[in-house]
Amino acid sequence: MPGNSVMSRNQFPPALAPGLRHTFVHWLDLKEHMPQYVHYMNEMTSDDAYEIDWELSGTAPMPLLTEGSAPATDGLISGGTKKVVHLEYGLLSEVTRQLVDDDKYHLFARMPESHARSGMFAREAACCSLFNLGGTSITTTNGATLFNTAQPLMGGVSATSIAPNVSTIINSAGTYPNRPTPDADLTMTSLQQAITMIALQPDDRGIPVHVKPKWLIHTVQQRRNVRELLGSPGVPGSSNNELNWVIAENLQGMELNYLTSPNGWGLIAEKEGHQLKFYERKPLAAATDDDFKTQVLLFRSNQRFGVVATSWRGTYFSYGA
Repeated sequence: MPGNSVMSRNQFPPALAPGLRHTFVHWLDLKEHMPQYVHYMNEMTSDDAYEIDWELSGTAPMPLLTEGSAPATDGLISGGTKKVVHLEYGLLSEVTRQLVDDDKYHLFARMPESHARSGMFAREAACCSLFNLGGTSITTTNGATLFNTAQPLMGGVSATSIAPNVSTIINSAGTYPNRPTPDADLTMTSLQQAITMIALQPDDRGIPVHVKPKWLIHTVQQRRNVRELLGSPGVPGSSNNELNWVIAENLQGMELNYLTSPNGWGLIAEKEGHQLKFYERKPLAAATDDDFKTQVLLFRSNQRFGVVATSWRGTYFSYGA
């Protein structure tokens, strides 16, 4: 890691010199954006070393009861579990006592403020990894990746035979997609497909969930595209004077700086409609100590949290063509 040595006076001579008009300090002068993960992650606290989420299906649709006959028997289906272990994040900065004492601008005594910025990056990157890695290594309680073209349903083939109007959506019986086949760039056509896929999502017994997307997740590179799709009164790129029906969907764009695929985009429901979770085990905390022999001040910051996707429902993502 660059800059990981003990900071001393010979490395920062301007801090000792009087008369500087301005010191441009990244963690103080660069305007901080508001945290992004708080808008789409379900935030929870934890008092344990780990948390385990369990998925459990409901009963199947209630069938017609013939006069004089006993009702059909049905029970719940136990799904899988997902364990999230809270990981520790930490940073240590070492500064000589002489540098802190002679620093005329009192910058090095404010190291914890720089650590706070570094700690926020760790949170944002970990939460956004659900999108970045959701098509490869992030899995949910059903054992499949978070974004998959064939999410297995606990009810199997009977679930997709019961679910209304999904025959043209599914890729195989007993599964349901929340990722296009193949991945597609964000266009009016692919957005319509995504909205339809989320609207028809069933539970594991084939009963429609009626989930509605709220956020259109996108990268900085897609900003213009998203504003045209969500804000143009007519269909973008069309000369037929067609109404832009997407406006009535009340989708809101959410630009995430931590997405790694330039053409990646997706839809997620409000927090109540999905299971993307951030567990706070230990909030960011700063501590200061010093080495008696070397007179080096130690600035240390730690935090501990876990990020997990319990279920794929209420989500959709494409990594671009």
